[in-house]
Amino acid sequence: MCDRNNVSVIGIGRLGLCTALCLERAGYNVKGVDVFPSYVEALNNKTFKSTEPRVMEFLQASKNFKATTSLQEAVDHSDLLLLFVATPSTGGERHYDHSMLGKVLCDLNKMKVQNKHIVIGATVIPGYIAETGRFLIRDTVNCTLSYHPEFIAQGDIIRGTLRPDMALIGEGSKEAGDYLEEVNKKMCENEPVIARMSPESAEITKLSVNCFVTMKISYANMIGDIADRTPGANKYDILNAVGSDGRVGKKYLMPGYGFGGPCFPRDNRALGGYAKMVGVEPILPIATDEYNKLHTQYQLRDLINENRDKYVFTGIGYKDPCPVPIIEESQKLVLAYGLAKAGKKVVVRDRDYLIDAAMKEFGKWFEYDIVPEDQPLN
Repeated sequence: MCDRNNVSVIGIGRLGLCTALCLERAGYNVKGVDVFPSYVEALNNKTFKSTEPRVMEFLQASKNFKATTSLQEAVDHSDLLLLFVATPSTGGERHYDHSMLGKVLCDLNKMKVQNKHIVIGATVIPGYIAETGRFLIRDTVNCTLSYHPEFIAQGDIIRGTLRPDMALIGEGSKEAGDYLEEVNKKMCENEPVIARMSPESAEITKLSVNCFVTMKISYANMIGDIADRTPGANKYDILNAVGSDGRVGKKYLMPGYGFGGPCFPRDNRALGGYAKMVGVEPILPIATDEYNKLHTQYQLRDLINENRDKYVFTGIGYKDPCPVPIIEESQKLVLAYGLAKAGKKVVVRDRDYLIDAAMKEFGKWFEYDIVPEDQPLN
């Protein structure tokens, strides 16, 4: 049996690295695994650079975090194996690409690991653990498979990891659940709700939370669009009042741009896709997604009618502000592209890493304005 103060994190990309560093800060001895030798070297000699808030601070301060390319080292290091390999969006029936996750599970199976708590931290389609995950580790001995995803936003991962509203634990056994609860209580700076349940329930819960949040955003924007077309109505007064009702709440209930990014759109669609797979008509997820698109079209029409000489979009990431180069389904860029296609002059302003990402996606459609780090965006 390994030292209970040891934890292994398999997959130390953006999310896995932040988790590993938060665990190290809480007093754990952390071994992180990645497939890229140069990345591992940069982490170990602390020359790695990141715009993700606090990552470089935590890395420089770390004393008990080590990266490796060896899965065997991670297995030997700890009885708790946290898997944060990427499960990117694919669309289609499965919605997530589980191939990298599946490879790690198969590798652990080939190693015939024993007495380990294997924990999936990446988002998966409901049913994955029951239908695929447990099968892939069938030759391991006395191992559990749990689901413990995090509710974080890219560009704010460390804060979200240290101060979550909830720690969702889909426990493969009571022992695994106890272990994960212990880790969360030691790592978190607050006292989150500890929601323990079966992995199958946790898979649905993960998507359900994000689906509900996107539904609130689309609802708020629908009310805002109605108010904008009603003389004398003020959408902010209306939604502030609606959110004051304790049954509703004010979070994510202000009108503005639609939702985008690497999580909200795909998780909402994934819950709808899974609902169809089990014979439930996903009316709410579909309506949420459709109104998000419709709201942007209303915004685009209103902007075109303003007939400005120049349209300037500042803060073009998937959310604002966005300290990381992620523009996936950025609603500002959707609007900017629509205006450019309508023959309007469009300027996008942001930090160099976000401008670079926009250039790669949109090329000559926009004019680009890089704002130096020592100057405010607005």
